[in-house]
Amino acid sequence: MKLQEVIVLSYNFIKKSTDYLVLKLLKINSSGGKIFNPEERKKIAYLESWVSIIGNIFLAVIKLVLGFIMNSISLIADGVHTASDVFTSAVVLLGFKFSAAPPDEKHPFGHGRVEFLASLLIAVMLIFVGFEFGKSSYERFLTNEKVTGNILVAIFMLASAVIKEWMSRFSIELGNKISAGALIADAWHHRTDAIASVLVAVAIIFSKYGYYRVDAVFGFLVSALIVYTGGTMAYDSCSKLIGEIGEEELVKKVKEAALSFPGVIDVHKVFIHDYGAYKEISLHVVMDGTLNFYEAHELSEKIERLIEERIHCRATVHGEPARTV
Repeated sequence: MKLQEVIVLSYNFIKKSTDYLVLKLLKINSSGGKIFNPEERKKIAYLESWVSIIGNIFLAVIKLVLGFIMNSISLIADGVHTASDVFTSAVVLLGFKFSAAPPDEKHPFGHGRVEFLASLLIAVMLIFVGFEFGKSSYERFLTNEKVTGNILVAIFMLASAVIKEWMSRFSIELGNKISAGALIADAWHHRTDAIASVLVAVAIIFSKYGYYRVDAVFGFLVSALIVYTGGTMAYDSCSKLIGEIGEEELVKKVKEAALSFPGVIDVHKVFIHDYGAYKEISLHVVMDGTLNFYEAHELSEKIERLIEERIHCRATVHGEPARTV
């Protein structure tokens, strides 16, 4: 079987198993595409967070114990990296809890952008952890401290990498279903940990044969990977807070809803203001020029109601008469 076929099969397995878990545990049918319902989004985010928290606690404890026993800076760094995943998943959990708060006088559009702040906080934590272990790895490289090599531990680290990659794909799948950057950010945290575990496994094998500095070098590589991931996540989070164009799939969904009505000729200038679970959408609809003012107004309201049914949002339609030649 070719590598490409294996990747496709694994992707399909994760997709189907994720849909199955969401259906059985949460009673939500997630196989039909994007999910916009706020309560369902929150439940899915909680599922991702708890799976991540439980899995990471288990792996982090084992890595840290083995790291201190073997005196391996790369393994300790990876253990702390895994432990930090627990905190980032907790941030996701709290982020979705606070973002579900209802609108108030100062925040008429709700608190959905707390999700983006949660992603930014995760990014800052990653960058801090990465720099700290980069410093420790550099110091370890200079001293060339002895590291105990163990093939069984290396095998465990490879197994850990497989588990973390599954957690990454699971989080990405759920994050895509609810368009949640915080879950995608958590997924990349899992993926960097998976890559780090592979590097640590290699470092442990080299240490068995007396190449102790490899442990420090790979510890530094793990640190650089953590900082890079944190920087990328911080950029994405800030971009969302500033305001990005709407997702292509969501824009398409809005246009399809509007064009489903007789009398609608074209749709353009679709603007989507993203507040996490809640969105403000405005669009310009070109209507049949023979419609009178009352008919055009009624059609606009019908389009708004349909969009609001399909997407958790407030829609505003600007009607324009088609030009007649």
